[in-house]
Amino acid sequence: MGKMSKYLRQIGFIYLIPFAFYLIDPFGKGFLFGYVLILVLLLNGKRLVPYLDSDFVFLSLFAISYALFYALDRSSGVQLIFIYAFFPGFFYLFGKYLAVPNLSTSKLVLLFFGIGFVFSFSALISVLLDLRTGGFVQLSREIPMVWNGEPKKATLMSAYLTFNMCLPIIYLIKQRKIPLVLQVLAGGVFVASLLSVFRLGSRTQLVITVLAIIISFLFVVPRQTIKANTKLFFFMILVVAFVLKFVPLNLDADYFSVLGSRLQESKNTSSAGGRTELWLQALENLFSHPLGWRGSHVRFAHNLWLDVARFAGVIPFFLLLIFTGRSLRNTYKAIRKDPEKLFLNTTMLIFTLAAMLVFFVEPVMEGLFYLFTVYCLYQGIINQYLIQSKSAGATGQ
Repeated sequence: MGKMSKYLRQIGFIYLIPFAFYLIDPFGKGFLFGYVLILVLLLNGKRLVPYLDSDFVFLSLFAISYALFYALDRSSGVQLIFIYAFFPGFFYLFGKYLAVPNLSTSKLVLLFFGIGFVFSFSALISVLLDLRTGGFVQLSREIPMVWNGEPKKATLMSAYLTFNMCLPIIYLIKQRKIPLVLQVLAGGVFVASLLSVFRLGSRTQLVITVLAIIISFLFVVPRQTIKANTKLFFFMILVVAFVLKFVPLNLDADYFSVLGSRLQESKNTSSAGGRTELWLQALENLFSHPLGWRGSHVRFAHNLWLDVARFAGVIPFFLLLIFTGRSLRNTYKAIRKDPEKLFLNTTMLIFTLAAMLVFFVEPVMEGLFYLFTVYCLYQGIINQYLIQSKSAGATGQ
């Protein structure tokens, strides 16, 4: 922990404090702390110059072009023009700044999960307080925010828990150097997040957890020793036995009240909740309305890229596709750079896929913009780690 505090001092609390409050978003004013963070970064602009790269260019071009189209409408206020235009690029640069040289694998993993936890803090506390007062058996899926009591839709609340749902990978990999206290804390956060997901009835977050476990198995097992895999399978048998013994797997159980009803009553699960029809319609509109299609009768496409095309047309759409392709390529290169860093590689892979899963099924820019900026920040960390690995290899370190 002493080394982690040294790292935090190295980054500088003048950056970390506004960043933390941006993630926590108190009273819905987190964007103000985002402005402060960007201002501090600009005042120390010399530190940013080495981090400028082509990914930042494509991301900024997308963000600015999207903001310009939003400026023609301004349905949610003028300041969103600046938020859309500058937050993605600067958070990407800040991610690169956080990945300082010679940062150990365990600290990088803690950085990923630590940011994810702070990002989830307000939503997690809000849902847990709602559970304490009303339990699982409630008709409404909306949750009042802890700060001001403003009700938030379940989709928005569950998105903040995205990276907490990746926590099981901590226990599936032998090569980890995380103190026992933090492992216990991570387990508590995951259980609290899982209970919150049941209260919210979020199928997407459950899928993220299942995929995180499955992909971790597929990714880790071939790369670990027989002894490590034997311990892993024995551990999983104990977990499954514990769940079967003490957790009622019954759709009529109280904790399944919201989620169980959604699983039982949904007739369009195979079409991603009816989203495939919206995707196909959006793909048709992409060619017939290249400058976007908006109106009171137009529905969300429930897909990051297609909703960008709906709102702002093909130019931001293609710029976002380019950034997405480059970020996936960077993640792929990063996890292949050093196969021995199994814990870090799995974390980078799962976090990227978890964000992509949410992006595929939700209108991110018009509802989950904070999640998109956190994804940009993670990509900055991954890209800087990749660059440092290349530099170390070139110098023979």
